[in-house]
Amino acid sequence: MSTSSTKGVLGKRSYSENVTNGDNAPGQMHPRNRYRNSPPDFAVLAFKYSSFYPFVHYTKEGKPYIDFKNPEAVRELTYCLLRNDFNLTLNIPLDTLCPPIPNRLNYIHWIEDLISAETRQDRSVYAIDIGTGASCIYPLLGCTLNKNWMFLATDIDERSIEYAETNVLRNNLDLRITVVHNKTDKKIMLSDEVLSNNSVKFAFCMCNPPFYESQEQYEKGVEMKHSPSLSVCTGASHEKITVGGEFQFIKDILEESLILRNKIRWYTSKIGRLETVNRIVRELKKNGIDNYVVTEFCQGQTRRWGVGWSFGTQRPSMNISQPSSKKLRKTAPPKTEFCVILSTSSDNIKKFLKQLFEQLEVVGQWNEDSYTFSGSANINTWSRAARRQRLMKADCQTESSTNVTTSTDEPLFEFNCNFEPWNTSVNTTKVTVSWTNGKDRNIFESFYAHVKKKLEQEFSTDE
Repeated sequence: MSTSSTKGVLGKRSYSENVTNGDNAPGQMHPRNRYRNSPPDFAVLAFKYSSFYPFVHYTKEGKPYIDFKNPEAVRELTYCLLRNDFNLTLNIPLDTLCPPIPNRLNYIHWIEDLISAETRQDRSVYAIDIGTGASCIYPLLGCTLNKNWMFLATDIDERSIEYAETNVLRNNLDLRITVVHNKTDKKIMLSDEVLSNNSVKFAFCMCNPPFYESQEQYEKGVEMKHSPSLSVCTGASHEKITVGGEFQFIKDILEESLILRNKIRWYTSKIGRLETVNRIVRELKKNGIDNYVVTEFCQGQTRRWGVGWSFGTQRPSMNISQPSSKKLRKTAPPKTEFCVILSTSSDNIKKFLKQLFEQLEVVGQWNEDSYTFSGSANINTWSRAARRQRLMKADCQTESSTNVTTSTDEPLFEFNCNFEPWNTSVNTTKVTVSWTNGKDRNIFESFYAHVKKKLEQEFSTDE
């Protein structure tokens, strides 16, 4: 057995290994990723699956490893992980993309978080996978992890479609995954399958687009890597290269989303190059889209990014919309969560807010145990113009004022408010107000500013 130092390094790297980027911030998998703290044990897998056994070697210290530059070894590892951890069987040719399972899980879990606030477990969730590939990996994993998910899986390559259909059938998921051949590369989502059925609204679309715009750009990208690649890069030409690269591909999705709009709740895509994130966010802003999210996916030394946007009014929570990576801070959307620390107890704040919300005609529900309030405002009662109007006599009130937001059937916005002890030694409380739904950021921020001012007037702040 030949054990080179290079292979030893390869073998010692695991799927859950944390890496450090230029900002000295640890890159980690999604918290729910099963491999985050439990990397695959190659020795155990080799014992359970004879097909994997020939690819497992051992260092002098007895640690098992595989040669990640061997496409057959990498594919067999993928097969074993899917069988062992998800009860899925797969068959893909060696010259197509072999999906790294932990990396694919990161994207799936992020999608789960993104749609969780708008999704009920007792209702079907319809989704689109753009460029599903021979593996059809995202629909297979998505449906296995979420029993109410249904997928429309598309691809432009006939051979990939054939393999994808076979993989769906062998896993008995043909009632939940429909594989469709997109016969034109001019339209990504504007197909009859998407447009013809008005009764179906898709919760999300997902995509892992070709990263590069030419073979030359692909080869240059490989050369510019700071360290030699630790794994083989398989994939057919159409899976790695497209006209205009990933930026143009995602921009095309954006342009189609301007037509489809709320037909799909969240438009998302994986991104292979950090510079593309910045360019796509600029395009979103150019088109007046302020409801968007960006994120980073980590697996070992590999970093990918994700972007999502919506024409809906549901606002993602801060832990989803605000990425932890410093490199994404400039492209992150504006905050939807604000807080103030006050020198008083939670009980005093709760009593005061109950009275204030009643005065402002805010409706909602208190959770007495957790000190939280979920509410909505149907009319602007806090602005200076609104306060002036309230002082006028009923017969003098008019609907013509342009500075006052009048009552509507739909709430102006929805929000959550919670407070918790901050520093018990000096009796301080942290109050957090989160925007959860609504179109107009300015009106929510004006509401928060009013609430914050009233709290600070009643209780001293702790800066």
